[in-house]
Amino acid sequence: MPKQKGLFKIEGSIDGVTFYRNADGHFVRMAGGVSKSRIMNDPAFARTRENINEFGNNAKAAKMLRDALGSFTRNATDSRTSNRLMQIFNKITKLDTVSPRGERKISLGLEDQAGKNLFFKFDFNKKAQLSRGCLKRTASFLY
Repeated sequence: MPKQKGLFKIEGSIDGVTFYRNADGHFVRMAGGVSKSRIMNDPAFARTRENINEFGNNAKAAKMLRDALGSFTRNATDSRTSNRLMQIFNKITKLDTVSPRGERKISLGLEDQAGKNLFFKFDFNKKAQLSRGCLKRTASFLY
């Protein structure tokens, strides 16, 4: 991804070019892509719609978990916690071998021991990792 190195730090869009800032610095990207109506209706994008559905379900579940643990983790998270949590939830969802693509669920993925192991490896702060023993005792309700 192009990184802006110029004198002026711009945010916003100009003629199809978007300037934005995140925790890693200032970046530039071109606007574009396929229209939403084509993705939602064209048979060629059926797999994309399946992925959108699963990603949306995982995002809702991750938000529920972050909200439920909010008071415990508010000062313990880093800037990439949400990204790492979504990555783990996506992997756990893929362990659901019962449901068809687009309808796979985290709860069914967590029934597999591999899903539980992925969940237990998650740390809210990459630089201040919890001990695995403490986390296993705390999350023993999953067993």
